[in-house]
Amino acid sequence: MEFLKKNALKFLEEAKEAFNRGDYNLTMFFVEQFFQLALKYLLYKKYGEFPKTHSLKMLFELTKDNDLISYYKANLDLFRDIELAYIASRYLDIEYSEGVAKSALNLAKDFAERLLP
Repeated sequence: MEFLKKNALKFLEEAKEAFNRGDYNLTMFFVEQFFQLALKYLLYKKYGEFPKTHSLKMLFELTKDNDLISYYKANLDLFRDIELAYIASRYLDIEYSEGVAKSALNLAKDFAERLLP
């Protein structure tokens, strides 16, 4: 399942490129995709499977890792924005600011450095 990690990191690169172009909505979408795949990768490594859910909250909780759950809770408002980007990119007319996109991208970079070496 290394492809999950590989694809997560590709989405992170796409997020960086979208941010540099000033496309903050796509930045948020790619960050959300990064977190989904990164968490599914971690779940697969730990349990040998992963759920078919898009909920970041549920994915964090399913890790049963207190540090990861605390990480989620410490960044709850930003994770809510990131999770909304999954739906908003398809069905809603939402514009994300540079500041929110930058914070989300930095959070994803931090997560990748800590957990996807």
